[in-house]
Amino acid sequence: MSADQWYFSRDELFDTPSIADGVSFAQEQMDRIKGCHYLLAVGAKLNLPQLVVVTAATFFHRFFMRQSMKRFHVYDIAATSLFVATKVEECTRRIKDFVNACAQKAQKNDKLYLEEGSKDFVKWKDTMLHNEVILLETLCFDLSIEHPHINLLDYQNQLSVSSSSIRKAWMLLYQSLGQPICVLYRPNVIAAAALLLAAHLSSEQMKDNWWKVADVDIGQVHELAAEMLEYYVDRYIKKSSQSPHP
Repeated sequence: MSADQWYFSRDELFDTPSIADGVSFAQEQMDRIKGCHYLLAVGAKLNLPQLVVVTAATFFHRFFMRQSMKRFHVYDIAATSLFVATKVEECTRRIKDFVNACAQKAQKNDKLYLEEGSKDFVKWKDTMLHNEVILLETLCFDLSIEHPHINLLDYQNQLSVSSSSIRKAWMLLYQSLGQPICVLYRPNVIAAAALLLAAHLSSEQMKDNWWKVADVDIGQVHELAAEMLEYYVDRYIKKSSQSPHP
């Protein structure tokens, strides 16, 4: 099965099933961010490796290119995406722990505990298992993911980039999970954009014609780097500066 089915044009991003159901583009983007941030919180609670979380975020974004947010709540699909990702990446957790982490983060109450067999526990578990089948069918059982992180490590060797820029690029990839860039750009382009932005933020010069060595379209890389920077400033810098000081 070709991986090309999972890359979409910008126009298609404005014509998703959610938008066809009356959700605005801006609202859909906010709900994607909301779902991914929930996914990150549950992943952190379960102490899951970053690879699992990134795989789950990719499943999540792909799912909503083919299904509507009017039909499926983003928290439910985020939880299911993470549940499936733990199996794909062979890093499973006990269903009891998984359900409780999902419930705690949904309720924003880390002291919440659902007893196995309780009404709420069964509801969470059944919803996730029901959605698992729908998720797998929507993804055409195509669960193999190419991650930009692999490209990033390759670039470190090919381009002799400093380890600090690689770490910053890695952080930018993680902080960009709320954006649906994984359905717009190939992993090598995403990695190159994160690296370019990281070098810029670190005031590090990239080698001349580095993009030729990386075998990427420099126009695409600059376009995506600008998007990632805007997202980073809006979601992290501005929010941080607006937070009340102690």
